[in-house]
Amino acid sequence: MYLGCRIPHRQIASFFLLTLLFVVLEAIPSTSHAETTSYTCNFPVYASPSGLQKTKEMLDLRYLLDPKTKKAYILGNAGSSEVTPVQHKGGGVTFIEITDTGNVMVTAIAASGEAVHSRNGIIGKMLTPSQYYGNCTVQ
Repeated sequence: MYLGCRIPHRQIASFFLLTLLFVVLEAIPSTSHAETTSYTCNFPVYASPSGLQKTKEMLDLRYLLDPKTKKAYILGNAGSSEVTPVQHKGGGVTFIEITDTGNVMVTAIAASGEAVHSRNGIIGKMLTPSQYYGNCTVQ
């Protein structure tokens, strides 16, 4: 005597299709992306060993910060380079770049948008410091 329960083929097929759909959807990587933040900075004034001066050509810098990966990049005409972002507790951010030659560039951006960009470099045996002052807008 058979005491088993009979499940209609239609329910088995539906269950199989739902299970297959679930497995396929889980295998597809998520396409949602965290929004990046970009900082566009303009520096019309700089300080050098000879004092404060207006720049002949505006120094423009652009940074891109990805909060999901916690990575940041400086964007330029020749491409982009990864920089180190440091978030300030009171708002604002600092970007630190170390060039291939070992020179250090630091851009600090206050929550108000005020910014300073410092270049601490050595060319040959000569120290070549400079500091730029300006503002950044956040997009």
